[in-house]
Amino acid sequence: MFSFFQSDSPYSIDIESVEEIFQMGKIVDGFLIGKEVYQGGMAVLKEAIEESTQHSVLLKIPKVGKDQPIENLICFETELTVMRGLDSPYIPKFIKGGHMARNPYIAMEKIAGISLESMIQKNTQLPIDQVITVAINLARAIQSLHSQEVIHLDLKPDNILVDDNLQTRIIDFGLAHHARYPDLLAEEMRKGIGSAPYISPEQIVGVRDDLRSDIFSFGVILYEILTGRLPFDNPQTLNGLKKRFWSQPTPPRVIRKEIPPWLQEIILRCLEPFAKDRFQSATHLRQLLRDPEGVKLTERANRNQTLSFWASCHRWVKVAGYEPSPILKSTVIHEQAPLMVIAIDTSTENLAMFERMQRAALNIMRVFPEGRISCIHILGNTPTFEGEREIDSTSGMFRGHLIRLMDWAKPLQMPTERISCHVLESTDAASRIIEFAADNEASIILIGASQDIPNRVIPWRSMMTKVVEEAHCSVHIVRI
Repeated sequence: MFSFFQSDSPYSIDIESVEEIFQMGKIVDGFLIGKEVYQGGMAVLKEAIEESTQHSVLLKIPKVGKDQPIENLICFETELTVMRGLDSPYIPKFIKGGHMARNPYIAMEKIAGISLESMIQKNTQLPIDQVITVAINLARAIQSLHSQEVIHLDLKPDNILVDDNLQTRIIDFGLAHHARYPDLLAEEMRKGIGSAPYISPEQIVGVRDDLRSDIFSFGVILYEILTGRLPFDNPQTLNGLKKRFWSQPTPPRVIRKEIPPWLQEIILRCLEPFAKDRFQSATHLRQLLRDPEGVKLTERANRNQTLSFWASCHRWVKVAGYEPSPILKSTVIHEQAPLMVIAIDTSTENLAMFERMQRAALNIMRVFPEGRISCIHILGNTPTFEGEREIDSTSGMFRGHLIRLMDWAKPLQMPTERISCHVLESTDAASRIIEFAADNEASIILIGASQDIPNRVIPWRSMMTKVVEEAHCSVHIVRI
């Protein structure tokens, strides 16, 4: 074994070079090393066979040696720490990690798909419906990370894998920040790093613990896959990077006219230089991508030209001495921008209950400036044979209950982007409420207590009891 330490110091250790450890054909920690499949700036990927299962896996190995910066090891250790603590279907499954001195590697599952970068290179401008699908799936993946207090901080097409169904996986957590773990990059490097076209303004000045940085990068990616261009080019200097503090990108609809105004609104809001002006959560972003009618349009939506010279100068003066927005930790964001699901029985006319639920909803929403509401009604029975009149048809029944939901919601006076109404069909109302809340990452369920059903648990439970016992979020019960 080759030793880097030849003295008799008690602190000397014998370590084998990384290149020698991971030679093809060797067995390391139960992995049979295969061929190299990718070489990046900081690490290499090699195929391997896990002997205990005979499964093919990928080993990520840091690049160490001549001309390799210390950042390689710091980023490797960061990624190992973050991946060990993550449990998400939107990243490669972590299998095992090696010791930094003896055998530094991260073993992870091999997943199908190609990088989003490859998709962009093959198709300069992807179809808009495909872009929206990818964006929705990517927002959900980012949301999954943020809910576990992880900020990626290096989102770019190279780090996003897309399969045949346009499902996305996020890879490469070397620059990530975890709220509960030490930030090695911040502690040891004291500077902001990232990929120049995608890095957020606050990252440039060294802020690494604002999850809205990922929202900015998301906007850059969405801009690129729609237009084939980068909103702020690919600057190679610090001054070039700082241009995004004050400049405005060419509006996407100037480049590609068929982009709808609501989508331009979303992109340009994501690209705001101050984090407070962007969307405050990936959950909100995903909801709007799925429900464009909820997007509140501003001047961004119809912007059709770049800034004039004098307007650019004005913005440059305005952001001189740029100070990042106050940071809201991921847990705080989740609490301040919750989704509240309100289950309303619009098949009855219990006005006293309706009014009590309205007051409860208003009291809760007053606390949360970015809070959102989804009003739902569960339709249990639809006509087997539809009549000629609209009201006698399934769609007519849906429409009728939807109108009742909207009427119920009017007194709340919520902005359109913060409220939505849905009629869902199910013979098990409680299960459907729970499922809807889980699928949409709801923080609160608001439900009215029935006065007609006795409070029994055995042999069956009321709908309210089932929701309370099985929901994965808080349940607020309104009684009269």
